[in-house]
Amino acid sequence: MADVLAGFFTIWAVIGLGWALAQLKVLDESAQRLLSKVSFLVGLPALLFSSLRVAELGRIFSTNVVVSLIAIFATLGIYQVLAMVVWKRSAGHQVIGGFASCYVNANNMGLPIANYVLHDTSWVAPILLIQVVFLQPVGLSILDALVARRQGRPTSWLSNATLPVRNPMTLGVLAGLVVNLLDVPLPTVVTDTISLVGGIAVPAMLLAFGISLRLGPLPGQGNVTETVTVSVLKVVVQPLIALVLAHWVFHLDPTTVLAVTVMAGLPTAQNVFVFAMRGEQSVQLARDAIFITSFASIPTVTMLAALVHAVV
Repeated sequence: MADVLAGFFTIWAVIGLGWALAQLKVLDESAQRLLSKVSFLVGLPALLFSSLRVAELGRIFSTNVVVSLIAIFATLGIYQVLAMVVWKRSAGHQVIGGFASCYVNANNMGLPIANYVLHDTSWVAPILLIQVVFLQPVGLSILDALVARRQGRPTSWLSNATLPVRNPMTLGVLAGLVVNLLDVPLPTVVTDTISLVGGIAVPAMLLAFGISLRLGPLPGQGNVTETVTVSVLKVVVQPLIALVLAHWVFHLDPTTVLAVTVMAGLPTAQNVFVFAMRGEQSVQLARDAIFITSFASIPTVTMLAALVHAVV
């Protein structure tokens, strides 16, 4: 448990640093935008490439991926129905709200939790792949198209159709998978350089998030009902769906049931805040969901692990 708590402490320490730098007027909103842009365009593609280049392919192409995929899209579907029918949200807001309800913090929270609870960090790879191959390209393509429309830039069906493959994060994922599948040997100087650049991503995201907590509205100032619903979907509904599917529908082994359940219960990823900043959509909802789920997931992940041991 110490590893999990240490992971949470590290995250909040860097967020606190961002808050303090904003409080001292060392960093401002322009720095927040710059950090988000650097993370999105440079750090995250390198980080995703490094992760998928060495991911265990057996974990990626197996039944547990189907369970995680259904759990993610079932949770996303619940949010989308509420957003369209109850809250009447715009398309851009639906993208960010949907991400906030099901996009897992697979890197900097998934790794320590996988290490402590599952004793195997390769369980992070399937979640990472689902998000960056299925969720991310579609959502970011919609956001990019909306930004282009607001700015009066011309768009075409060809431009919209090729947005996913022109997205730097998607390119990082595809490149990592190709290198992994083909077992392409890379010089140490190349892999070390990419890993170093990838190290920019998480600190930049967390610092930008900390700045937003200081300079933006306090958490809970927006639509409280929607924010709470999104948070519950993320840390309660999504993992329960994964548990039901893994144990009672697909009859997976106990280790896999525990893995997909715990991974689904991780908090909303900081990436969602970067996406919201880039698309200029629902930044406060993204920030509040990350804030709430990052605290709520500490007890919920523990209870989920206990629940799985009780029923499996």
